[in-house]
Amino acid sequence: MRLLPSLVATLSLCGLAAPALSQTAGARPKVSVVVVTLDQVRQIQQRHGRSALASLGNPEWGRFDLIDSTLSPEHFGPCEGDRADDDLDYCVRYYLTRAELAADAPPTVVVAFDDRSPRAADRQGGEMRVTCYGRGVVPAEPTAQDTWLWPGSIRMHGVNDWTRDREALEACINAAASEPWTGLRQPDRD
Repeated sequence: MRLLPSLVATLSLCGLAAPALSQTAGARPKVSVVVVTLDQVRQIQQRHGRSALASLGNPEWGRFDLIDSTLSPEHFGPCEGDRADDDLDYCVRYYLTRAELAADAPPTVVVAFDDRSPRAADRQGGEMRVTCYGRGVVPAEPTAQDTWLWPGSIRMHGVNDWTRDREALEACINAAASEPWTGLRQPDRD
């Protein structure tokens, strides 16, 4: 019986803390995300990537306030046939640095979904590559901005793999959003 008053007190404190915690949701970084799906990506990979992104933008417990972008995926249409190891970086940055965005707009990040992981052969089977691009000419954190997700993570091994996927995508977006705009990506390729 002595535990009952302390339990009630603890629950009361938690109840008082809940409104304060909900007020911190507004402190989440605002980011505008454009998803570009490359020609090789499979439907299950695309759905998984979009699901992970939606969870990061969940209004109640997400990590970002996702703002509608003024850019559409079609703006990057010429890049959809490229691969991350080839011309994709150049193509996306070329169009992104030339996009007309308001000076006070939140950072715009292009998230590209591709079929293969940038790492060694598929560790889990069916891994997908995710590459995030900001408005800089070079990545702020190359290893964070070129990562992988596993579409089977949500249904296998509890939540550890799903949590890893969300954290990898969050780090990817954060790194790309931190890129400073350094001017136009110049057409320095033949």
